[in-house]
Amino acid sequence: MPRTQKDFAPRKEQLIRIALDLFLEKGYERTTITDLQKAFGLTKGGMYHYFSSKDEILDAVIDKGIQEMMDEWRADIVKLPLEQRLLHLLFSDSANQFTSQLMRYAKSGESSIVTYKVKDRRIKMPIPLMTEVIQEYVDQGIYTCDYPEEAAELLILIAVTCSDIDLWPAETVEKRNRRIENLLLMWKNYVHPPQQHLDEVREKINQFYDMVYQEAADSKDL
Repeated sequence: MPRTQKDFAPRKEQLIRIALDLFLEKGYERTTITDLQKAFGLTKGGMYHYFSSKDEILDAVIDKGIQEMMDEWRADIVKLPLEQRLLHLLFSDSANQFTSQLMRYAKSGESSIVTYKVKDRRIKMPIPLMTEVIQEYVDQGIYTCDYPEEAAELLILIAVTCSDIDLWPAETVEKRNRRIENLLLMWKNYVHPPQQHLDEVREKINQFYDMVYQEAADSKDL
C-alpha cells in the first residue's frame, strides 16, 4: 500500500530522531549513508524519498532541535510577566531531551560542521520570536527602538558570543567587565532600556560566562 502524505510527516520525524541517535553514537562524520539506511530500515531508494543526502538529514535534525526549543520558549513566555520574557528567551536552556542532546553534541566539538550549523541556526531561528517580544516592549513604552528586528539580532549575537568559549579566552576580571560593558553599550544604544534591564542582562551574562568556563574546566578534568 503506498504511503500517504498523512503517514509521511510522522515517519520523517521518527527518522530524524533515529538519525540524531546515530550521530551521537558514531559521530556525524563517521556515519555513512549505509549506516543511516540500515538504522532507518529502508532501501536506498526509500531513504531518498525522505532525504536527498546526509547533509539534508543533519539540517533536518538541527532544525527540529532548534524549533522544539522555540516552541518551548513560546509556551513559557506567555506565562511570564512581560518584563521577564526577554531574559528568558536569551538565557534559558531547552528542557526537552532531543534538543538537549543536540546542544551537548554541538558543544562537544566532535564535529565542526555540526557545531557551526547549530550555532548558525541558534542565531537565526529565534529572531522572529525575539523581535515580537522587543516590539511588545516598544508598544508598552519600556524600550525606544525603531528597528526591533535588528535589536533582536544584536541581543542574540551578544548571548551567543558570551557562550562561545573560543571567543572569550581566560582573562582578568577587569578585562572581562570591559568586554561586557562594551556589549551592553551597543544594546543600550539600540533600544534605550531602563537601567534595571541593563543590570539584569549584565548579571545574566556574568552567570552565563561563569557557567561556560566551569563546564569547560569540568570537561578537562574528565
